Amino acid sequence: MRRSKRIVAATLIAAFLVMGAAGTGYANEPACHVSSAAPYCSYKGKVKRVYVNEKGMILVYFDTPIPSGAPSNVGIGGVSNYAAGAVSYQDKPEFANFLYSTVLAAQTTERDVQIQMRGTIGGYLKIDRIWTE
Repeated sequence: MRRSKRIVAATLIAAFLVMGAAGTGYANEPACHVSSAAPYCSYKGKVKRVYVNEKGMILVYFDTPIPSGAPSNVGIGGVSNYAAGAVSYQDKPEFANFLYSTVLAAQTTERDVQIQMRGTIGGYLKIDRIWTE
């Protein structure tokens, strides 16, 4: 029961964020940067599709892939798939619920998302934050 309440809360929060955000209607080319905290890659645009498997991996596919050399240019190694970002449901179940509901809300309302990724997981850039435009 407690878990279902968290999922409902995550869905409501995501819907609120999507309804309250102003859409921009365009996508920026994905890019990687270095900040004082750590190197990261960012994506802004539509979610092409979302994939969830029973092993706890959620993949969020971008409409424009990250340029293949960009992650290694800022010190992020181990990336072999540039068309999606990933999060492990097993590592961070609450964040994964929020991420999934935010992605679905953005797809439903045709809003852009902005995603930041730090590190890698299974050859994908690891998503650590998401918001809607």
